[in-house]
Amino acid sequence: MDIFVLLFSFFLILLAIGINKNWKVKSPLDHNYSIIIPCRDESENLPSLFKALDRISYPENRFEIILVNDASQDDSLSLIQKFCSERKNASYLSLTEKNRLYKGKKAALQSASKIAKFEFLLFLDADCFPQKNILQSYDTHITENRGLIVGNYRKSSFLSFEHFIDLMTAAINSATIGLGIPFSASGGNLLLRKKTFEEIGGYEKVKNQVAGDDKLLLKLVNETKWKIAYNADQIVETKNTKDKKHRHEQKKRKFGKLGMSSTFFKFLSFLILLFYLYFPFRLLTNFVWKEFLLYYASALVFWLINLQKHKAHLYLVDFWFLLVYPYYLIVYSVWGMFGKWHWKRQSSN
Repeated sequence: MDIFVLLFSFFLILLAIGINKNWKVKSPLDHNYSIIIPCRDESENLPSLFKALDRISYPENRFEIILVNDASQDDSLSLIQKFCSERKNASYLSLTEKNRLYKGKKAALQSASKIAKFEFLLFLDADCFPQKNILQSYDTHITENRGLIVGNYRKSSFLSFEHFIDLMTAAINSATIGLGIPFSASGGNLLLRKKTFEEIGGYEKVKNQVAGDDKLLLKLVNETKWKIAYNADQIVETKNTKDKKHRHEQKKRKFGKLGMSSTFFKFLSFLILLFYLYFPFRLLTNFVWKEFLLYYASALVFWLINLQKHKAHLYLVDFWFLLVYPYYLIVYSVWGMFGKWHWKRQSSN
């Protein structure tokens, strides 16, 4: 038995154990929430967002909604103003121009967090659809020592491989958090204790990064005494574009954030890259059925536990995707780190 195949199969089982960790508390308490949503040229998505926000089932006096017009050039501000004028627990901020110091949506999030009235800040995106019980779900995951809770976030995809990619991202996030070595998060569903956010200085230390408001925030919190948890129960869905070029840019941004990771994860990613370059060479030069079956069985166990955790279905095409996804990830990770990508009329090398 090849030692590298054996070790990597064990690594996949270890990840599966991380995914399977139970984060729920036995006796959840009621909490108060400030839902913060940055909006930049989102007039097309805001009506759907507002409907989803109106469906949130939680006492109105225990949560507020803060919308931030992030220097939009469309009708976003007027839509936001109308929405807030009709609801007692909704307010807004309007940034007239993009902040040159706080890149991406960090200025919007930072500004809203300063006026937030409640203890827990829930960061969402303007093109998302939170489920109605999202706040009750977070109630069941909050403990005194948890400063950040990473939520489940995926696209309303019309493509099966896109769906697989989002589930694999959820698997990696939940597995690494479960093992106590958090890798990444999604800014479209992220719960942060206000005290924790203030303790790390908000985005001050990472303000110059165009992207990474989620991953870099996770990294900053992980350097404190606060614990990080994962909430798989409540999915926040977002629209998926049919524009292939836009989806391509999204993937370069998403997977190109590896350079923002810790030295440990950079080294681990390098080892994983080496394995996936070595494994097909090994099979081609000295194919052993037992080695292939051990690897594939480990990958399948990892995937089945992930599907159970995130209440998703197994499809026949998943058996094929498990083989091709690692190479897809490698291509986009390298492309995103060393290529040029675009985001909302901003670009980064």
